[in-house]
Formats: sequence, structure tokens, C-alpha cells
Amino acid sequence: MARKGGELEAFIAFLGGLLAAGLAALAMAGIGLAVRPTPALKSAALVTLGAIWLTVTTTVYLRIKPRSS
Repeated sequence: MARKGGELEAFIAFLGGLLAAGLAALAMAGIGLAVRPTPALKSAALVTLGAIWLTVTTTVYLRIKPRSS
């Protein structure tokens, strides 16, 4: 019996996006310890993290979603 939906795939993609954004945030925090971040740089970092999360989540979901036969 084939499974319908895509909830599991969506959840896995969501977690993958969170993992990628979390790793990027850790890297940015490490860089922030060495360089004094300005408010503009902090805003750019938040936008970058959002873009990373969205891109990775969408890419993972499209690669693992069930294919219609």
C-alpha cells in the first residue's frame, strides 16, 4: 500500500533547513567574536540565515518528495 501525502518529507526538509541555518548561525557567531558586527551586518546575517533555511528546505523537499507514477 502506497503512502499518500508528503508530511514526512516536509518535516524532514524542515529539519534539514533548520540544521543548515543552525550551522551557518554558529559559523557567523564565531566570526562575530573576531569582528565587531555593526547593526547593518547583523541585519544582513539574519536575511542570509532566512535565505539559507528557505533554500535548503525547498531543495531537500523537492529531492525527496514522493513522485507520482
